[in-house]
Amino acid sequence: MDETAPVTELNPAGLSATPLRRDDMAPPEARDARYEANYDRTTLWYDAFWREDRGEVTVIAPLLLNLARPLSQARVLLDGRPARLRRRRFQRHEIWRLPAPARPERMRVEGEGWAVEAAVGRARPEPFAGRNVLLTISRNNDLQWVRDHALFHRKTQGAEAFLFIDNGSDAYAPGDIARVIEETGLAAHVVSAPVPYGPVIRGVSNPHRAKFFRPAMMNLARLRYLYGARAVLNSDIDELVWSEGRSVFDMAVAHPIGFAPFRGRWRVPAPEAQPPLHHVDHFVLPEEEHACPIKYAVAPGRLAGRFNWDVHRLERLPFKHRFVRQEAGYWHCAAVSTGWKSSGRLTMPGSGRVDEALRALLRRVLGDGEASS
Repeated sequence: MDETAPVTELNPAGLSATPLRRDDMAPPEARDARYEANYDRTTLWYDAFWREDRGEVTVIAPLLLNLARPLSQARVLLDGRPARLRRRRFQRHEIWRLPAPARPERMRVEGEGWAVEAAVGRARPEPFAGRNVLLTISRNNDLQWVRDHALFHRKTQGAEAFLFIDNGSDAYAPGDIARVIEETGLAAHVVSAPVPYGPVIRGVSNPHRAKFFRPAMMNLARLRYLYGARAVLNSDIDELVWSEGRSVFDMAVAHPIGFAPFRGRWRVPAPEAQPPLHHVDHFVLPEEEHACPIKYAVAPGRLAGRFNWDVHRLERLPFKHRFVRQEAGYWHCAAVSTGWKSSGRLTMPGSGRVDEALRALLRRVLGDGEASS
């Protein structure tokens, strides 16, 4: 693959052709059809890439669980030469490191009665070096939503580039995503990642524990692409970030550890809005106000860049709520959704109260939907 192209693919290693499978994380009574369709039993690692600055291969993997023992007993080879693997486990993913003074082409793991092999890519920090970068993970979101999300944050926050991780969309190709983003004036890079997202496990204390993919991809972004970025904004396509006085990118850069977290609020479409609905339609307060979970901007070159990034936090960062900014937040657009997680938000009742300042901002920034500057 052309490594200067705006689209790259993961280099995954799967166990489908071996007798090994990852144990289930859900009790039998919780293994419904959605769980079975989304739980990842066969991915051993998502991606392997070489970091020249560190002289090592970095591997991003789901939690091994029962697969840890066969891996520990296996031979690990880089271009046929034995390599020492150091493994670090986090809440929902793992990071492995292997010394490699020169870039290898292939990584192979050989166990008793099984073997897997995959290509080794290289780190790609160049498109993002010194830039303010949007980071999102998405599947089949409408390309107009993608366009509006990119355009809004370029105009209001000073975003300069977009790292878009596409989880196997079948409504369009990765190149279509890159084209739409580039039309807004942002540099675009799409990572094609068609692997299981992971299920929500019903009836357990931690229903998201089997969703390995998202935190793994966020740290793939951190370690393969974004470590030279000026600042990174972690948000979803249905979220529009606001700030007072300065951008959230600038807040992260100015913070002692490089971390600027903030909370969100729901907004619903105006009652007269007609499908297909877009961000620009969302300026009505919901009937019931609920705060949305924390999202954040981070400066990778500061201390925050050494923590593992998770969806709503920096993993293992103590006292995270002390960092929450009051002069920044995001509007969570209820109908900008495919309904994959829950369809209830698509019919969230409105209060009839209009956020006039937001309506004016959306019309000024997004206008009639044309990607003008």
